[in-house]
Amino acid sequence: MANSADMPLGPIASPLDFTGDLGLGPYAIETTQRYAYGTRMITWEGKVFKYGHSLGTLYAGWGAFNGGELDVSDLINSVTPAAYVAGQREITVTIASTEGHASDGVIAKDELVGAHIVIEHSVDHGTEGRTVVGNTAVASGGGTTTLTLDWPLALAHAAGVPCELPFNPYRYLVGGGGEYASVMVVTNVYTTTGYNFWGQSWGPCWCVPGGSTRPGDTAYDRSVYFFTNGSVGGATHVTVENGYQLAGFSIDATETGTENMPMVMLQISI
Repeated sequence: MANSADMPLGPIASPLDFTGDLGLGPYAIETTQRYAYGTRMITWEGKVFKYGHSLGTLYAGWGAFNGGELDVSDLINSVTPAAYVAGQREITVTIASTEGHASDGVIAKDELVGAHIVIEHSVDHGTEGRTVVGNTAVASGGGTTTLTLDWPLALAHAAGVPCELPFNPYRYLVGGGGEYASVMVVTNVYTTTGYNFWGQSWGPCWCVPGGSTRPGDTAYDRSVYFFTNGSVGGATHVTVENGYQLAGFSIDATETGTENMPMVMLQISI
């Protein structure tokens, strides 16, 4: 057995997932769900990964977008069906027949785990937000689901006040989210529909450059942004005011007029 002093450095922070073939850890993909979507992993050198689920084909080096609510009618946008009391941790929410990811009122058991609910946001002093850690199923056509919250409510809320429940963005990852969706992670391994994987959200990461808009080909061009297909480009080639999402900054540098390798210090989520 090798002396521990001779062993190579490895990931030391949890959770770790070595269930895939060859002990691939954060580079393994599988159909079995091991963690709640959005679970964070950090490696010894500070790379951060988020556990996600693919709804399409995702290629290494490309940004994966939140595909949960590409149609605004899918958003769970309701009013409280009953009063909530301070200290309550299980609450009910109404799902309309057109809401849900498939626009059919269907919510699977625990599908909303990791989602964030906002209650009574019409009143400044009454607003509360919590993370969902469990939910009951709703059949086709909509209905009422019971949510379990990560922490009890601090305030009482009357029946009929507004509440919004956007989906967990790591559960519905797609490639090429267009001009409205945001990149949640960068895929490090080729992944197809229905697989669970760890996408990178922070730290050194190779990203696909976007056509002729290469980062680092002019002086002081350090910032890197995501384009609508998930590739990245340099700051001098984009109009930041139009809302291009920041990916991070270029790690490697070259002389003016020659783009650098798109090795990015990714800065999506720590």
